[in-house]
Amino acid sequence: MVFYECLMTAKNTAHYNNLTALMKDISLKIVNNGGIVRSIQNHGVRQLPHRFRAKYADREGNRYYEKGRFVSVFYDASPGIMRQVEGILNLDEQI
Repeated sequence: MVFYECLMTAKNTAHYNNLTALMKDISLKIVNNGGIVRSIQNHGVRQLPHRFRAKYADREGNRYYEKGRFVSVFYDASPGIMRQVEGILNLDEQI
């Protein structure tokens, strides 16, 4: 198994319950396939290095973001599981 650190940036308007559910899905995917989740850290809302544009506008009509919520996940897993975790994150429009 390989040690991975996954740092993700979510929209600062992302609801906390949605992010919690996403972290649970990722953790279950890792653990059910023989991996180990070592830590999940919420770094809070921080200023982004430059203004980012989302693919779609959110409910309030925001499309440009200057702040983001940073979350880190540290885990041990096989490279195949890492690709599945990336797939889950790519499908989520809040990330």
